[in-house]
Amino acid sequence: MIIELTEKLIQDAFSKTGIDKKYYPQYEAEAKRCYAALQKADPDDEGSTENDNNVKASIDNTNEYIVFYVSEIEKGHSHAWSNGYAHYSVLGEDDYWIVQYTLESLEDDEKETEFEIYATSLSEDPLFVNRFKFLFAQSDPDLHKKALEKAEEYCRVYHECIEKGKSLVYAHAYAEAVNEDMIEFYCDIYAEAYELAITHGEDDSASDDFGRFCSNAADNSILMLHDFSKKFTKDWQKEFFIRLICNDYEKDYKRPMDNSLLEEIRKELYK
Repeated sequence: MIIELTEKLIQDAFSKTGIDKKYYPQYEAEAKRCYAALQKADPDDEGSTENDNNVKASIDNTNEYIVFYVSEIEKGHSHAWSNGYAHYSVLGEDDYWIVQYTLESLEDDEKETEFEIYATSLSEDPLFVNRFKFLFAQSDPDLHKKALEKAEEYCRVYHECIEKGKSLVYAHAYAEAVNEDMIEFYCDIYAEAYELAITHGEDDSASDDFGRFCSNAADNSILMLHDFSKKFTKDWQKEFFIRLICNDYEKDYKRPMDNSLLEEIRKELYK
């Protein structure tokens, strides 16, 4: 006997979900859509049983679907987003691809609003929302697939810096460096150099360039003196690099740099 999907079966199944009745039309539509798709792909035959047929499969899938659908709707999402998100969730995609595929299914003028709602549902911290959106939009697959993890890390580090009395600029630069998996020592050098550059009127790109050079030169700064002098010519840049050289020297030799050597370095930079 072939079992068919009836209105009563759908109503009975929905009543067991405990979900608000206002969502019944969506549940019904999804159950019928799912059943039709299953029947088209592999129709039931006379050997179908109560526990192995397309009716049961469509109800099971719809029960899973409606939980995701309602959750997204109640976050403020549109039907289009909620429907797509629920379908990809039932398919068992990981979180990144669920969001990515759902966004791709939307009209262009819907994407920004829906993604804003999604990001805000993860955290109401504006810092997190902006960072998450930035990371998710990156072309680097490793970055945007780890957008949630990296955004949480960025916010944690940023807020820790602020609590320690660091500036907003320093906190951003330090958290950025941590996001790139820099070692703590180099994160601090990068952040200090970046902050210094910003305070001297450099734009983000130039400040980042200065910060990266200084952090990369750390531990070998005296060997990078010639390269530095060709790239950076401003007095505040030179003074920062001299301090970096002195710090490296003291760390290596456990004593302050001799004045004679310091003068040689100054002459080299200021010639």
